[in-house]
Amino acid sequence: MRTGADRADLRELLDLPEAPSYLPELMAAKAEAEHAPLAGPSIERLTEDVIKLQSVLDDAEAVSELPDRPTADAALHDLLVRVRLSV
Repeated sequence: MRTGADRADLRELLDLPEAPSYLPELMAAKAEAEHAPLAGPSIERLTEDVIKLQSVLDDAEAVSELPDRPTADAALHDLLVRVRLSV
C-alpha cells in the first residue's frame, strides 16, 4: 500500500524493518517442503506476528493514496467485449 504496487515475492520484503527476523528460514522451509508440515516458528509466534503485521497493514491503509475501489472496471469490460467479438 505504501508504494501502490503488489509485492508478492517475499524476497522483496527481506530488507523491510517490519519483516519478521525468521523470514529467510520460513522461505527456505517453504522451498524445501512445499506441501509438508512446517518445522519452523511455533503457531503462537506466527499468530503474534500476523496480528502485529495486520496493524502495520492497517496503518499503511490509513495513509494510502490508492483508491478505495478499482477504477478500471469500465475499461476492463470494454476490453473483454472487444476481445470476444474479435474471435
